[in-house]
Amino acid sequence: MPRFITLLSGLALGLGLAGIAPGRASGQWLEVRVGDRPILDTAMVEAGRAVYEERCWFCHGEDGDGDGPVAPYLWPRPRDFLMASFKLRTTASGELPLDEDLYRTITRGIPGTSMPEWGSTLTEEERWQVIAYIKSFAADLFEDEVFDPYQQIVERGDPPRGGAEGILESGRRVFEEADCWECHGAAARGEGEKGPELTDDSDFPIWPTNLTRGWKFRGGNSVEDVYMRITTGLDGTPMPSYSETLSEEERWQVAQYVASLDPEGGGRNTEVVISALRVDGELPTELDDPAWEGAPEVSIPLTGQATFAPRWQVPAVTDISVQVLYNADEVALRLAWDDRLADTLAADSARAAKEGWSADDTYPVLYRDGFRARGFFPDAVEVMIPLRHGVSRVLPHMVYGSSGQPVDLWRWEADLQYDPDHPQPVTELRAGGTQHPPEAHALESQLATGAGDWQDGRWTVIIRRPLSTDHGAREVQLESGQIVPIAFHVWDGGNGETGLRMALSSWYFVYLREPIPLTSYFVVLLSVVIACVFQLGLVVWMRSRARRGLLLEYGIGSSKMSE
Repeated sequence: MPRFITLLSGLALGLGLAGIAPGRASGQWLEVRVGDRPILDTAMVEAGRAVYEERCWFCHGEDGDGDGPVAPYLWPRPRDFLMASFKLRTTASGELPLDEDLYRTITRGIPGTSMPEWGSTLTEEERWQVIAYIKSFAADLFEDEVFDPYQQIVERGDPPRGGAEGILESGRRVFEEADCWECHGAAARGEGEKGPELTDDSDFPIWPTNLTRGWKFRGGNSVEDVYMRITTGLDGTPMPSYSETLSEEERWQVAQYVASLDPEGGGRNTEVVISALRVDGELPTELDDPAWEGAPEVSIPLTGQATFAPRWQVPAVTDISVQVLYNADEVALRLAWDDRLADTLAADSARAAKEGWSADDTYPVLYRDGFRARGFFPDAVEVMIPLRHGVSRVLPHMVYGSSGQPVDLWRWEADLQYDPDHPQPVTELRAGGTQHPPEAHALESQLATGAGDWQDGRWTVIIRRPLSTDHGAREVQLESGQIVPIAFHVWDGGNGETGLRMALSSWYFVYLREPIPLTSYFVVLLSVVIACVFQLGLVVWMRSRARRGLLLEYGIGSSKMSE
């Protein structure tokens, strides 16, 4: 029974972390403090076995082969320790890692995967112990002096000197000339032409990293960490070492360029309230209309839908950018998110309903017969607003509301965007829980419009809708000055996402703020003038009384002044 409970705990831990929302990593990989390395003897191995059996086996397997009972639910798959092939190292390509390298990885974890950081859970001694046990899975290699990793340490030189602008331009040129764009894409969002065909050393599909999302870099996103990955490569993946093809200076240049691609470093505007900008005249219909430049942009983190089966532990989209404009009659939202591929083919509706709204297992198994099993559906995004947002103080459930707390949905779908026979890519729907899929409003209530476009690994979508309709309390009604709860759902069809298998946000708020009238500024200015005149008059009056000796009893003025 304890072993079963441990398995369930590991499942919850692994699946929860697999869908974690974006945020700063717990320090850079090379910055992890490593103490003196102890002797990893037989006693350490046995002690490490106990740590491994308590913390690690359910993902990495009892035999260390990366095929634990939780592994079929994780993306990417856990590391196979029998192969002794490790991505994060300070040793040359194809070489074993240092013990210190393994210590850094266990301490910090691997962002963007189900491997958590153990620095706050395991003591330093326990981390060294489990390292000793992990090495025992490939003892024939680690104990062979021929493969001693301490003879293969990569030497790090100094970063190039010079102006930052020149270095970044040189790095960009190296990025292009070394064909990095073939995998990572011209926009560096992982949308390169070779991406769909890449596999790891176990023949599982693997995506090139989105270099504009530094928080997801496996081994840290500092310039030094990126330089190390470029130099050593990531063993077990298609990412090679460039130590022989690029000079040390070129590797530093491209490392600085890559590090600059995420200048915000996870510090995007993630406020809870999205301030809508009111404009005069028509709202923009073009995605790149200059009117959007004045609207505040908020980056909203997303995570996998893990409340109702089928739960989704591996969402592809981790954040969505939102801007809102409105006028006297309409509201418009511009939504943007990274997606390596534009999935625009219509889905088989019966198959989508079956795969997306029911599951034999609580969590869908991602691998069958040794391959990643996933359907392909159209990309989509939807906005969710409580129907009675101005009445109830209690927010509906963020997965399609609940009975008695219905929500309205404005859903954009990529297949409808490119279907010449369909008048609009946006559909208005109603939901009141997850017992049944959301149902579309009647045709006469389909008032939302929109458009979307995919460029360089990123979707941009506009959804417009009238503030008010003729159906009263049966539909969402908006008005200037309101603060409206709002949530978002996103599907990456190429990742097998449909129905409840989606990325979602928690509740946020849109403030349809009213513009401040000019009279308000006049009132403030008039108040300041009146206050200044009053204070000046008070000073003159006080001085006059002081000169006449009327304030002597208060210690102000002198008897001479009164003579």
